[in-house]
Amino acid sequence: MSGSTAHEAFREKFMIDQLGLLDDGEWTLLVRPGQLTLGCMVLSSTRGIKDFSGIAASSGSNFITMLAKAETVAKTLYGAVRINAVCLMMQDPVIHFHIIPRYDQLIERYGIIWRDEDWPAPPVFRPLVTPNETLIKIKAGIADWLFQAPSRTGNEA
Repeated sequence: MSGSTAHEAFREKFMIDQLGLLDDGEWTLLVRPGQLTLGCMVLSSTRGIKDFSGIAASSGSNFITMLAKAETVAKTLYGAVRINAVCLMMQDPVIHFHIIPRYDQLIERYGIIWRDEDWPAPPVFRPLVTPNETLIKIKAGIADWLFQAPSRTGNEA
């Protein structure tokens, strides 16, 4: 599969156009279509890069900034204890990290009681379907938090 074909397949599978939150030209942060825990996100190469050697060293600070925003929103908005950032790329070759908020208690949000099935062990990636209505509510909640209070995004001095 060519780089652009792989990137288009990735964009479609992860619903980037519908679930994208932030894009800085290097990295895209989006709501993960399958919510293993409340607030799961994906941080991916915006340009569809498939090898770490293809990432400019200068984009490293952008990566850290985006990851910090994801961590801060998961902890502050949803009460996550921590996040796990997992890079597997076994099925989808575009460089991406699954950001899994971790919880030590039940969370009730969006009419659902969310349980971190694997806490405190590493997350287990299970096939699951999260209804589109729920994904849109999660996206709206995260976006509202990100854009209404820029000083809360992990960039404080």
